[in-house]
Amino acid sequence: AHNTADSEYMAGLLHQRGYEVVGSFEESDLVVLNSCTVKGPSQDHFLTFVRRAKALNKYLVIAGCVPEADAAGLADIQGISSVGVRQIHRIVEVVEETLQNNTLTLSGPRTLTPRTLPSLTLPKVRRNKFIEIIPINVGCLNACTYCKTRHARGRLQSYKPHQIVRRIHQALLEKESQICEIWLTSEDLGAYGIDIGSSLPSLLHQILRSGLPSALRIRLGMTNPPYIL
Repeated sequence: AHNTADSEYMAGLLHQRGYEVVGSFEESDLVVLNSCTVKGPSQDHFLTFVRRAKALNKYLVIAGCVPEADAAGLADIQGISSVGVRQIHRIVEVVEETLQNNTLTLSGPRTLTPRTLPSLTLPKVRRNKFIEIIPINVGCLNACTYCKTRHARGRLQSYKPHQIVRRIHQALLEKESQICEIWLTSEDLGAYGIDIGSSLPSLLHQILRSGLPSALRIRLGMTNPPYIL
């Protein structure tokens, strides 16, 4: 869901700039492929789409975890413009350079700070008009041998509770908003707040006390067992 939120932000920025978001490779002039590298099948699926875009001779920009974690080791993505997970706010710049037949690669610092966290207030084009997906933290405190999250997203960095509450209300107050579900997401939801002296239960209390509609549903994303047991 975190990658989906990033895709929605990038689509929103491009739409704001005047680009039309279409539903298929065949309709497009340029393809933006966002990626996940936590598990092998996800990365293989992404590389299949890269080859398809190349075969259709489309302008191509890749984004997400694969170019962050595996850029040097994958022949399929060499020479392709890319935007890292900490640089999604610059997607318009990368797209416009690519359309001029230039290759631009952007990657941010592996260690995030409150100043370098991607903004939660960027414009969005949602895949589902009823669901608002909000990343509440980025990265992970663990270093599991079977997972590349730390290589792609870096160490844990949490958004402050007031930033998350503000984003929820901003989404609900949008013109003609039909949002009825809020998805709180990250690479490890249970670790939320450890780096800023907060916690997931504390965040949920603040969200619930902020005056939300009674019918609104809040869905929690994935977490690692130590934070639940």
